[in-house]
Amino acid sequence: MTDRITPETNDTDIEAKLGQAEIFAGLTPDEDRAWSKQCTIAKYAAGAVLGDYGKCPETVFIVQSGHLRATMRVGSGKELFLDTAGPGATAAEIVAIHPWNYDVCLMATTDSVVVLMPIPVFQRLIAENHHVCTALLSVLTKRLQVLHARLCELSYLDVRHRLYTTLLRLSEPLCPDKPRERWIAPPVIHSALAEHIGARRETVSREMSRLTQDGVIERDRKAILIRQPHELLRRLSQITGD
Repeated sequence: MTDRITPETNDTDIEAKLGQAEIFAGLTPDEDRAWSKQCTIAKYAAGAVLGDYGKCPETVFIVQSGHLRATMRVGSGKELFLDTAGPGATAAEIVAIHPWNYDVCLMATTDSVVVLMPIPVFQRLIAENHHVCTALLSVLTKRLQVLHARLCELSYLDVRHRLYTTLLRLSEPLCPDKPRERWIAPPVIHSALAEHIGARRETVSREMSRLTQDGVIERDRKAILIRQPHELLRRLSQITGD
């Protein structure tokens, strides 16, 4: 992981729109424009570091396009995957709520366009808009539930079954015509899956190959297709005893 923060490129040709983010969806068009004027917008290339370890962010990040990855440093230089923020997601809100030693690295995994809202502006926005505050609580609660589930998986499931649960969690229904099939698009690389489940990339590659050979999944450049999600659930039910 790089230890430098890549300067953002401000772009005035792109309009900042807060309303596409879940926590700001309740803003009226006029409110959206008024608060957006107090923000800046930036383009980041894939691999750019928006916030580095030990450096408390001065802005809340609102993703308009692209994806950001958040990792936490634990132990002796090891990194723990926390979350991925895609279009409409926000990051670093917790700093505005409770400043602390924010030992988190936020990196763009793809070319991204991000709205930067100064912490004081974000604090005023949630103080003046009850519905935004409620939406923020909902988002943070969902994240807490996901982290709790992952902690339980790390404690009670082996690598193989952690991979099954992660594939199901990251996937979405393919289409109404094929309700029993799911997919992950764009496809998650094996090293990223390894971060999700706390395993080695080689182990994940081996297990993904087995799932492919069993006809449970297919993979190409566009997506990971889960042909038999019910089979993953069946295998999970065996380990949980249900």
